[in-house]
This record gives sequence, structure tokens and C-alpha cells, in this order.
Amino acid sequence: MSHRLLGLGVTLALAANAALAAPAAPSKPIPQSRYAKDFVGTWDRVGSINFDPTIPFDKPDRPPLTPKAAAQFQASLDSAAAGKPINDPHANCIPLGMPRMMNGVYLMEVLVADEKVVVIGEEQSQVRRIWTDGRGFGDEIDPTYNGTSVGHWEGKVLVVETKGLHWDIPINQKGLMHSPNLMVSERLWLENPNTLHDQITLTDPDTFATPWTVTKTYKRTNDPVNEYVCEENNRNPVRPDGVTGVILSEGR
Repeated sequence: MSHRLLGLGVTLALAANAALAAPAAPSKPIPQSRYAKDFVGTWDRVGSINFDPTIPFDKPDRPPLTPKAAAQFQASLDSAAAGKPINDPHANCIPLGMPRMMNGVYLMEVLVADEKVVVIGEEQSQVRRIWTDGRGFGDEIDPTYNGTSVGHWEGKVLVVETKGLHWDIPINQKGLMHSPNLMVSERLWLENPNTLHDQITLTDPDTFATPWTVTKTYKRTNDPVNEYVCEENNRNPVRPDGVTGVILSEGR
């Protein structure tokens, strides 16, 4: 096979995957909200790094778990307390994924196009597209780490639903897992020009006895989103015993 034909095959395969991840746009797309531009900028998360930002990091999240999920989460906590934390796939350059992407340690940038709101996370340079042009989820959703997100505007509030999420990455840093049935619902709004809130509700009957809702807060910053190359593995190397290590340094 010639290089030209091989390249064409790769291009067609990538296009097919993209089509599965993003349902076709409607014939008459909904215009972008005039409030969308107010979200544009760089944002820094505030509060505890736990998924529930009101809980100090030295305490575990306490979501309303099913008995099976509670046992799994407690086993992870007990292992960490014994000095053998469960390996976080993120340390091996697996993406944070949704909803953990919205709880990143590093900055995130919000951009707006005619048909979508784009969230760029500095951590692993992750990109999330929230389609706001009226499209739905379609009949099949190709599972991805950030899932498929569709949204609409209710006044100044961006309302988003995300489905089709990979289930092999924890929700938080302490090993809380979810099932393939996880759905993430969000309501994003500005309290003022420099304060962004994201109310996140996780619904997953296999994991949560009732939906779990937390609210994230971000402050606007003038700091740039820097390049992050996980493959350099200079921040969280995995030790020979399989435990995730930590290398701390000043600055980002």
C-alpha cells in the first residue's frame, strides 16, 4: 500500500471516530448565547482538591454510595492508610477524564465558538467540547475520557449533560470509581466577572444511592495555561512496587 493510500485510511478512520464522539449538528443550529463570551478566560479552581471542595483534603469524600461502591472505596482508603495507595491511572498518563477534569490542580481556559464552548485543562492539555448548537446525543455514543457533552443556555446559566464516559479512571484522587452508566449534569454561571461556579451532579445507580451534587468555584486569573507533557513523567512517577510517587517542586 502506498503512503498516500495509508494516510487516506488513517484520515478516514480518525474522521469516523470523530463522528461517533460528536453527533451530527442540526440543520438549523441554535445561535450561541450572548452570555457565552463572559465565560472566556483563564480560571483557577479554589477550595479543597477533594471532589467535594468543602471537605479538607486530609478527609475523604463522603458521597451517597451503594453498598458495593462503598466497600470498594473503603478498601482504597484502607490501602492508602496502610501506606500502599491504589495506583492512580492518571500517573501513567491516562487522562483525568470527566468529571475529574473539572477538579484539576492546574488552570483551565474557556474559549467560545459559534457552536460550542471549549474547556482546555492545563493538566495533560485536555480539551473538552460542550456542543451548544442544538444537537443531541444520537443513538450511539463512543466512550471517551471526557465523554460527549451537549448544553443549552437558560438565561446566563450554561446547562450541560455529559454521557459516554470511560469507567477506568477514578472520580477523585482517593480511588472513588464509577460505572459506565455515569451521567454528569452541570450548571455553570458567573457570580461576578471574576468568579465562575460549576454545580456538578453525578448520577450513576451502580455507584450512588442518590445523585451526588457538589459546586466547584473558579477565580479568573491572568496567568497563562502552560504546556503539560505527561509523557515526560516528571511529576508523579510510578515506583517499582506500583505505587504512585510524588515529586514536588516550586512553581507549576
